[in-house]
Amino acid sequence: MQLEFKAFDGRSHGMRDVTDSLTGKTVGFIQSFAVGFGNSGGIEVSLFDGKYRTEVKTQGEVRGFIQGVQAVLNHMVHLKE
Repeated sequence: MQLEFKAFDGRSHGMRDVTDSLTGKTVGFIQSFAVGFGNSGGIEVSLFDGKYRTEVKTQGEVRGFIQGVQAVLNHMVHLKE
């Protein structure tokens, strides 16, 4: 599993798909609610039909969350093998 998303500007409203580049399937989404100064807005991340979700403030936190989910799921698959 290799989860990917296109870069986005968190200061505006928008939605991006998260895809597994190995299968080409969409596995979730990232939705920005115009993160601004003074702790307004936020970025919602939802993967695998909401099984893994969070709300963060920066694109770096989005990337970290997605990479963490990817690492855990890849580890679980290898344990089953």
